[in-house]
Amino acid sequence: MPKIRRVRALLDRLRPACELEVDGGIHPETAPTAVEAGARVLVAGSAIFAEPGGIRVGMQRLRASLGE
Repeated sequence: MPKIRRVRALLDRLRPACELEVDGGIHPETAPTAVEAGARVLVAGSAIFAEPGGIRVGMQRLRASLGE
């Protein structure tokens, strides 16, 4: 997360409207931390598509972790 914080600080200084995307390692346990560090776009693959309960459950779990 330190890298995300550094990049977000740089973007905020140079191009505040730029979206910071994080791809890889995003699941319900890491998503809130990534957003807190400054990510605005999250790419989650296995957290959604490998969820034993199915895609809908995977999306629900990820959204719930973000307070949505």
